[in-house]
Amino acid sequence: MLNLNTYNLSKVLRDYYTVTHIRSVIFDENLQELIAYPPRKETFCSRICTDPALSQKCDACDRKLCERCKREKTAVSARCHMGLIDAVVPIYDHSGVIGYIMFGQVLPAEHQTQTRNRIKQQLSEEKFPGIGKIIDALQTKTEREMEASATLLQAAATYFLSNNWVIPARAEFIRDLDAYIDAHIADPITVEDICTAFHMRRTRLYNAVREYLNCGIAQYIKKRKIQHACRLLTQTDMSVAEIAYSVGYMDYCYFSQIFKEETGTSASNYRLHTSKAPRKK
Repeated sequence: MLNLNTYNLSKVLRDYYTVTHIRSVIFDENLQELIAYPPRKETFCSRICTDPALSQKCDACDRKLCERCKREKTAVSARCHMGLIDAVVPIYDHSGVIGYIMFGQVLPAEHQTQTRNRIKQQLSEEKFPGIGKIIDALQTKTEREMEASATLLQAAATYFLSNNWVIPARAEFIRDLDAYIDAHIADPITVEDICTAFHMRRTRLYNAVREYLNCGIAQYIKKRKIQHACRLLTQTDMSVAEIAYSVGYMDYCYFSQIFKEETGTSASNYRLHTSKAPRKK
């Protein structure tokens, strides 16, 4: 799931359409449509998707193209089952592809006559009244124009991420959880505290942490506290006892045990090998 700045994204997609006259859609990684401009599908696509079999073929083409985009992590294009050009640009961060921008549904200018005739042979006026005029009205784009469109949207995708207009729900959750732990690093943080702060039920919190962080919430809090302790050992001359207290451990012996479990060495030995700061006895 993605969290979107819909106002700014809509403006960019609208401006893109003004320049190219190509409809574009932002999907999440599960191919759920999130935002599009124009909001409604092209007339041709809307008409043929009234047929369940053709609608399934459209969905299959979209999924196949997005899967290829995810593998290659670059803009890709292909002919759909009706012969129109579709293209997809990935939205990705350090964790991988988190969404897609799909555009196209245009005739290839280099083969527009043949493609139009082929589509008309597949779709009868009896089943789709007025389809001939709709096919004739399909816009055309050259291969170079589609490449240029992909370049623009790839740049836009990067801009969306850098400005936090597109944020993965997992990234936002981890960021907020880290901020909460850091702000209460000296406190004995409980599950109830986090549930209250995040307005989440216990089960939902457990599931989110397990899904996004692949560990339990208590384990993650402990890991975060020890990471903070490591920074203090490296960057300050605080005593180990003071550091233990500053990250919420009142029992020095328990802190020493936890620290060794997490890092594989004692706090004193960690400082000895990582810090040049003056030591407190």
